[in-house]
Amino acid sequence: MMKNKGIPLNDETLEEVMASDLPKVYIHEVTDNPDETCNIQISTNKAFDGLYKKKKGRTRVSKKGIQEFFIELLEKGLAKEDGYDIQKLKK
Repeated sequence: MMKNKGIPLNDETLEEVMASDLPKVYIHEVTDNPDETCNIQISTNKAFDGLYKKKKGRTRVSKKGIQEFFIELLEKGLAKEDGYDIQKLKK
């Protein structure tokens, strides 16, 4: 399992995430930058792409659009806004 600073990045394998009917994101890598920001390399499944298109009124998925949507959801989850929250998946 990939970790960043000892924290697991994923609860499932890439194959499990991609096969899921629920919107899911697989985090490949988190790289910390000297300016206290970070870069996150992700893959999204079809259900997440569909959620993005529905919420943003788009007909296709773009790399820039999905990145901005992921950051938006991550920020809302951290702030617990609009009913979003970040929780560890219970198996």
